[in-house]
Amino acid sequence: MDDKLKKAKKVIENGGIVIYPTETAYGIAADATNEEAIEKVYQAKNRPKEKGITTIVKNLEQAKKYGNISEKEEKIIEEFMPGPLTLITSKKESSTLPDNLNKDFVFRISSSKTARELASKTPITATSANISGKNTSYSIESISDKLKNKVDYIIDEGVLDPQPTSTIARIENKNIKIYREGPIAKKELEKVL
Repeated sequence: MDDKLKKAKKVIENGGIVIYPTETAYGIAADATNEEAIEKVYQAKNRPKEKGITTIVKNLEQAKKYGNISEKEEKIIEEFMPGPLTLITSKKESSTLPDNLNKDFVFRISSSKTARELASKTPITATSANISGKNTSYSIESISDKLKNKVDYIIDEGVLDPQPTSTIARIENKNIKIYREGPIAKKELEKVL
């Protein structure tokens, strides 16, 4: 693991926030189990609280620790993750995810090795590195200084190849509800079920 990653992990463990590259764009990482760190993300982004924040988990095992994952959801995860799919499921009673993160457990397994490595201990926040409502950032240069001044560390991996944001879906019994259309179509998810 390189020094940049080590340093970023340390910052996250200590309740700080980090700008990092995902497979789609630059995001802001904080420990998703740390209420104060999540608060910092909202403030840095000027993001309305009711919008909630999604997370990146390292793998299925970690997702199961925090969310109630059904057999159907497990099938979907095994088929489409890591990849551009975000699933919404309920939080486990025993989950240590604070209420200011999201009322549900909204997660994906990123195909970015950097993102998965940062999530190796706990899920991390996966919100884009921009001021709420502004353009998505594919390079550190395009991120506003206002935001950069509020983070504790930045991992710069150059200009990212812009990819469409993930499909956001929820599985209710046999039905699949799509909240945001992305690269994975509803019928592809239905096929797996």
